[in-house]
Amino acid sequence: MKILLVEDSPTLRHTTSSLIANAGHTAITADSGEAALQLIEHAPVDMIFMDVEMPGLNGFETTRLIREWLGDHWVPIIFLTGKNDDESYQEGIDAGGDDYLIKPISPIIMSAKIKAMERITSMRDQLNKLNEKLETLSQIDGLTQIYNRRTFIELAKREWLQMARRQQSVTILMMDIDHFKLYNDTYGHPAGDIALQKVSSAISQSLHRPDDLVGRYGGEEFIVFLANTDRWDSVHVAERIRQAVESLKIEHSKSPSHPSMSLSIGGAVSLKTTGRNLEELIILADKALYKAKEKGRNQVQLG
Repeated sequence: MKILLVEDSPTLRHTTSSLIANAGHTAITADSGEAALQLIEHAPVDMIFMDVEMPGLNGFETTRLIREWLGDHWVPIIFLTGKNDDESYQEGIDAGGDDYLIKPISPIIMSAKIKAMERITSMRDQLNKLNEKLETLSQIDGLTQIYNRRTFIELAKREWLQMARRQQSVTILMMDIDHFKLYNDTYGHPAGDIALQKVSSAISQSLHRPDDLVGRYGGEEFIVFLANTDRWDSVHVAERIRQAVESLKIEHSKSPSHPSMSLSIGGAVSLKTTGRNLEELIILADKALYKAKEKGRNQVQLG
């Protein structure tokens, strides 16, 4: 671990740095609270040993400023002090400290404190990773591994505001697998699940820009958000998606419109987002989708 030692005494700074090194860690030193704040700003550390009695900013004041700077990112801070009265302990905890070491510092106790804080830090990191994984899982549709409807709408609304500020166009594509219920009835739901996975993958791979969004809108219905895309480009992207699904050649022998699995796509383009909203564009795209179905399916219609 990288451990920041804030100590104004050169002798104690050298001695304590050696103790940290002997414990198998890297010591980064600062001779004042002001110097510590500059280091924190430019170099992340895993733990801080903070002298309390220093000229200028003392250890408590420096700790308050460090906590304010780090925000939600927690780094253990252990005070080094000769004071062991109740008031000093209370002030240190209130300032944002996590523990105390009383001078003169015992090498054994310092090593034990480092190990204890290291375990806590490790548990924190594991918990953060788990929370990140849970957050990701809450955003992704479990079957198709693309955004679920709720997350898609949230992200699309953010992008909509960006496009409004830039006065750029937005396209929504609504798409539906043709005769999917009949496919499930013919081949079974497990086959239907596999087909949904293949179709969602084909749609995703047809989108070439990082800002394009795709989500599962319903059972066999998908939705795509295209930023800064005009009508011609929207038709081009939609047709690329339709062809990608058709090229999967998933047999659909009972389909009355096409011998393999196909996709009907409806789109709507808003050249200016000012005065409109995302929900209105989704409704227009949905109407275009029904038009594509009425005209024979396996095609693109733009409203």
